[in-house]
Amino acid sequence: MKNKKLLAYVFLPALALGLAGTGVASAQGMGMGLKNIDPKEAASHLEERFAHQAEVFGLNVSDVKEAWADGKTIKELAEEKGIDLEAVKTKMKAERKEQMKEHLQSLVSEGVITQDQANKRLAWMEKMADKMKDKVGNEKEGGFRMGGGPMMGGF
Repeated sequence: MKNKKLLAYVFLPALALGLAGTGVASAQGMGMGLKNIDPKEAASHLEERFAHQAEVFGLNVSDVKEAWADGKTIKELAEEKGIDLEAVKTKMKAERKEQMKEHLQSLVSEGVITQDQANKRLAWMEKMADKMKDKVGNEKEGGFRMGGGPMMGGF
């Protein structure tokens, strides 16, 4: 009887903790906080990323895929192809601003925020983007490198 109680008090909670830990670990996905997605979703997401990068940089999707396979960054590929990175940055900034305007407008339309709040938020975000612009690519002076790896979309 003592062995059964010992089993109930020691083994079962340990088993439960182990299973809970496994659930937490699997919730983290492939690493770095990525959620688990099935292979079809992952493939679709990557295909969309390739298409978007090709569009933004004025490249063929096949060139983007080949560079990805070779472990090149999108910046390296753009430099190889003679693409003006400043023009691309300007285009991407305008694209992000337009997306944010649309997002904020939908919040206004749904009654979540007022137009005044949306305007203030957009102004704040532009101010923050200008502050970050000074740090991007300036690693020696405390800045950071956007992108983080081969074909991750940054500079």
